[in-house]
Amino acid sequence: MKQSYKILCLGLVCFSFLGLELKDVLITEERPLAIVRRFKPTVAVQNQAVDKDLILSLEENLGEKLFDGDTLMTDDKGYALVVFMDESVAKVKPNSMLIVRGDVSNDVKSMNTRINLENGEIFLNVQPQGSNDFEVATSRSLASVKGTNFGNTAGGYVWVEEGQVDLTALNSGQTVSLYDKMFGQVDQQGNNVDTGELTDRELQDLNEGYSDLDNDLERKTIKLRFRDENGQVRVIEVVIFEEGQN
Repeated sequence: MKQSYKILCLGLVCFSFLGLELKDVLITEERPLAIVRRFKPTVAVQNQAVDKDLILSLEENLGEKLFDGDTLMTDDKGYALVVFMDESVAKVKPNSMLIVRGDVSNDVKSMNTRINLENGEIFLNVQPQGSNDFEVATSRSLASVKGTNFGNTAGGYVWVEEGQVDLTALNSGQTVSLYDKMFGQVDQQGNNVDTGELTDRELQDLNEGYSDLDNDLERKTIKLRFRDENGQVRVIEVVIFEEGQN
């Protein structure tokens, strides 16, 4: 497994340095849930189940894939931009730790994703999910979304920039729906959800810092190849965001 990671990452770097268009990348067997598309300056990825322990570097790990059970961690100055197979995007702030969980079908039309947010804060742009599930869980809360822009902290605080989030207090099961410019806070015991509305200034303050990951990003599409459980080669297209030349 480690060897395949290195081969893929080195291939991506070679394409980048040569200025060539990224096309087909071979992945064997397991399908990734997401790709770490941008990061700075120090981000780590771990998975004890497969002896995976990486400190990401721009030279070797740009485009590092995240699989079910992988843990991503940022240090006190670290940021990361994670692109999921359904084109949803997660922006991760410093001092954060999250575990990605889920499964994805061969054609990516069926995908269920859960982010276990153990520490810190993230902001997500979740694409319309249809019958799929996209969830963010903390020790006290569960946020379920079908397509929205929202932020989530490990302390059970959720705010919605656009769209709808169903926020559940895990202990009591109380669920409330949050819409544009609303917030919800689940108490420490996971029993109650306090909600309210945000002013434009409050929303701006909550979104502060995330724009650093958006500077000069260009939208591109790459193709990922993998073998399914029947040994057949499958191809999926993934939208990524790369730093522009300006």
